[in-house]
Amino acid sequence: MSRPFKIEIAESEEELKKRLQTANLGSQKEKLIMLWWIKSGQVKEQQ
Repeated sequence: MSRPFKIEIAESEEELKKRLQTANLGSQKEKLIMLWWIKSGQVKEQQ
């Protein structure tokens, strides 16, 4: 069963991508990747 994400992301896709490239911790990268996927429309539902 999937649930749609109900989240507002203030940062732009470009800003998230830049932060992702400069992140040094794995946990930071995981969070930024997920935010970037949601913002870019690649992920729309949570399973």
